[in-house]
Amino acid sequence: MRTGNLLLVGFLGTASLLIAQPSPVQGPQAPEPPPTYEMDKNGEREHIDFSLKVKPISDPNMQFTKFSGKKSLIFYFSAKCLHCQHAFPFIQKVSDSLTAKGFASVAIAIKFNTDEDIHDFVRDFKARMPIFQDDDRSFGENYGTGYVPVIYLVNEKGEFIRYKNFDENETPKMIMKEARTLIAKK
Repeated sequence: MRTGNLLLVGFLGTASLLIAQPSPVQGPQAPEPPPTYEMDKNGEREHIDFSLKVKPISDPNMQFTKFSGKKSLIFYFSAKCLHCQHAFPFIQKVSDSLTAKGFASVAIAIKFNTDEDIHDFVRDFKARMPIFQDDDRSFGENYGTGYVPVIYLVNEKGEFIRYKNFDENETPKMIMKEARTLIAKK
């Protein structure tokens, strides 16, 4: 009986210490700065290599090279990732809006998805953009962050802005704002 009381007192003492500690960050946090064009080690803007081998899923005859020289939106994802599933409807809406303005859109699933996983994702989320798979990890190794989802807004030269952190309220707005800049440059 005495051991149980000591254990309870010990637990309550520890719990009160944990509860009494102030949180490390208080107040509103500063918003993340908007992403900018990715730079290579020489300080030049990086370019998406549209000749990379990615496996077409939604249309077996489509080649990734088709998107070279076009303003594009690329959604890099995993079909099983809950964050990707959450983000996709927002990105599909942005894609629809950009497609109406002359952009191309494409989604690239990471290597570790099966064809069935990807087809289920397309069906469940009513994906309208072409879907590829990064079968040999060439896209992810060159442009990935180690996390998904990642969204890329690409200009006609292949230069890109990488959106690493998806926020349903902010990311679509940031993408559309930058897209308007690209549209205005015609």
